[in-house]
Amino acid sequence: MSSFIKKLLIPIFLLTAVVFLPAPVYALSLTVHVPEKYTNVSAGERFYFELDVKYPENPSRKDLRLTYQILEGEKVIAESKVLKAIEAQASFIDFIVIPDNAKGGTHTLKVTVSDYDKLSEEVSATFQIVEKPADQIKLYFFLLLGAVGLVGILVVVNIYLVKRRTPS
Repeated sequence: MSSFIKKLLIPIFLLTAVVFLPAPVYALSLTVHVPEKYTNVSAGERFYFELDVKYPENPSRKDLRLTYQILEGEKVIAESKVLKAIEAQASFIDFIVIPDNAKGGTHTLKVTVSDYDKLSEEVSATFQIVEKPADQIKLYFFLLLGAVGLVGILVVVNIYLVKRRTPS
């Protein structure tokens, strides 16, 4: 009878351990900071940001996958993936290239950190994409060209009307 009880107690103990033992909790802290110099950037440029990863419960080096995305509303317009080996904490500056066809306005940088297990953390920051000075120069050039063209048309019409009025 005692061997039967021992055989019965082992599965009960294992089942109890599985049910009542807490699942592992990952204490990963992730922060992203955009330096003041890069809060306003132009399309086609590199966008630099600072990333702090704190993983205090990690006793050894661990490979973490970092995914950087630039969002225009809900649409992803640029993405970059890197792999970093991190122990307890790491702080570094990284960048992502903003596409040339990005529209001006407020955009979001989304950073996702994950490992090859269940760990996943996400953080975001916003920044502005401004028009390039070259684009503004082109705009001024076309406005000036249009004004000159309009004045030219008015002069030609005025000359035509003056010739029509004067008797030959």
